[in-house]
Amino acid sequence: MEPEYWPRRLFRNTFTYKGRSVKVRGWSVKIQHFGKRKTFSLSSSNRMKAAAEACYLYQTISTQGWEAIGQRRARAAFHPHFDKVVAAAADGIESDPERWKSRLIHRPYPQQTGPDADRALSVRIEHAGTSRYFPLGTSDETAAVAKAMRIHQTVVRQGWAVANQKYSRDLTLAFRWLDDPLAWTYTTIHTWKSGDPIPPLANQNPKPARRSVAIVEPDAGIRLALAACANSQDGFKCHAVYASTAEALREITRQPVDIILANYSLPNKPGSVCLQELQRVKYGLVGLLYSVFEDSDLLFKSTPGGSAGYMLKRTPAFRIFDPIAETTAALTRELIATRIRQYFQRLVEAMPAGPSVLEMAKLTPREHELLALLAKGYLAKEIADSLGISIWTVHGHAKNIFEKLNVHTRTEAVVKFLQK
Repeated sequence: MEPEYWPRRLFRNTFTYKGRSVKVRGWSVKIQHFGKRKTFSLSSSNRMKAAAEACYLYQTISTQGWEAIGQRRARAAFHPHFDKVVAAAADGIESDPERWKSRLIHRPYPQQTGPDADRALSVRIEHAGTSRYFPLGTSDETAAVAKAMRIHQTVVRQGWAVANQKYSRDLTLAFRWLDDPLAWTYTTIHTWKSGDPIPPLANQNPKPARRSVAIVEPDAGIRLALAACANSQDGFKCHAVYASTAEALREITRQPVDIILANYSLPNKPGSVCLQELQRVKYGLVGLLYSVFEDSDLLFKSTPGGSAGYMLKRTPAFRIFDPIAETTAALTRELIATRIRQYFQRLVEAMPAGPSVLEMAKLTPREHELLALLAKGYLAKEIADSLGISIWTVHGHAKNIFEKLNVHTRTEAVVKFLQK
């Protein structure tokens, strides 16, 4: 059997705990040979590597017999170079262009411009429990597949850190203006990669600006992308960027900075603590926290509970300071809170009951779940496994979604979902 056969054979076992059915995180496979059938728990949580392991198990059983594996089957013990064998098999599975072609998706963004902007393709890469979206920069499927395969090979062979430097990632940033009631704006950025020109900072940027911004962000790609966002909005300029709180504390008192942006999840201390320390050493400094998410769908699921109300507004990357853009007075937390309430109040008053809003409201919770997985590039079998339903049920839900959204293809449905 070819390696491509095995991803379809994988499943996740379930057990009952306190009356509830719980699905385990690891993959399993059932192998049958010469009248004997056995279920194996696979060592990798990555679907492709687990499929490669299943394929290797079957090949070992069919050529050497069941005894070659043994009763206990110490996972890596029955082959001296098991990890390398599995990695090679996984590479074989992931080098099939047709598999990658089916994973290409369109992810439209408010800031995109140009004739091919709405048709540019992206791909979601998963490896070792981590996943990221990568913009592929082309609408040509052949070129997009080739780049997706190069990115995946880099991730598998050199790790995420190298891939993050070599390729631009597609991330959602949520700017946390107020947490109760929750009032956030969010945008999608394409991270800077090694070799890109460094965005100009204040001393290089002749554009006049009322507000001077600094950024505390450990990820270089996000840090430089945010600097470019700040510089692209009229009235704002990025004056300094810092990789850590310690670096910012050393430099901030010498910089004419009004606003400091800090990642909510800094590696050594919470972003809120970072802002408090910076505000203690620099009077009048206004801090704004932001959170980083794989995509907007994950942002919606991760908003903190307990708030009196929830307001989220998507903005283009070149307008991340929209809620305070028209404010000319000296910034304070009280003034920002007032401006944020006014900003969202204007949005509520101008909100149309448009066809797309009404169409999305027709979808059931299960259809929303399925559409979110379609937007991530999942195949029908992967959706079935993820939701614990049959592939025929997936097709039935997809048909209902197309009818309710008045679309005819998966791409059209995903575009409507992403524009919600």
